[in-house]
Amino acid sequence: MQERSRITFLMRVIHNQIKVAIHKSAPMDTRKGPPTQLQGGILGYLYHHRDQPVYQKDLEKEFRVSRATATNTLQVMEREGLIVRKAQDRDGRLKRIQMTEDAYRHHEQIEAHMDWMGNQLLSGMSDDEVAELYRLLGIMMKNLERLTAGPGESPGEDEAAEEKTPPHE
Repeated sequence: MQERSRITFLMRVIHNQIKVAIHKSAPMDTRKGPPTQLQGGILGYLYHHRDQPVYQKDLEKEFRVSRATATNTLQVMEREGLIVRKAQDRDGRLKRIQMTEDAYRHHEQIEAHMDWMGNQLLSGMSDDEVAELYRLLGIMMKNLERLTAGPGESPGEDEAAEEKTPPHE
């Protein structure tokens, strides 16, 4: 029973170890990444959704941040040359968010490193064990969404898709 009660501690330790391993193993030119975790997440989201329009409201929903936080973060990213915001013809108030070419090229290196890192973490596991790990982590994610959902919110609208693939892949 002790293992069940310590899962949050174990997950935190794993999280911290992953951060250390990523930092130590990252090629030098990828270490100059975005200064905040939110900025890195936004760049990853833009990278994986580059073939479709992304707007601020999409980022607010995906990262569960307020409008003010999203606005401030995007303003900083725009100033730093990581993103551009382009007004849409049909509604000038609606601005599509896209990565700059430099940010895209830099993020490709980060993605390659993250793929390598993921393979290192899963080494020694069979395909069935990897599938089971993703299944169990999906259950944990749903439990966390349920715990953090506000009144009237329904966690996990795309639950079927989330069960098969990990977030941001």
